[in-house]
Amino acid sequence: MVMKKIIITFAILVVPILTIAQNNDKKDKVELNTIVKTEVVVKKVEPISANPKVQNKTINFKKSNDLISIKAYMKSLQMKRKETLMS
Repeated sequence: MVMKKIIITFAILVVPILTIAQNNDKKDKVELNTIVKTEVVVKKVEPISANPKVQNKTINFKKSNDLISIKAYMKSLQMKRKETLMS
């Protein structure tokens, strides 16, 4: 009981002193000078041809050829894997 009273009185006396010590009225002024350099990059876009349908067909043809070559490559890998599993 006596120890509890001592701790309470100690807390009542010390806590306000600690809170006063934490309040620091000195405020440092810090000036920041920053320079931001920005660059704008303009991407060149291919103009639409006189006949957009033809342009669209050529683009789709290129894409389909790329897809066909990828599918053929994957198929060849599957065939090689089957050959190695069988032997």
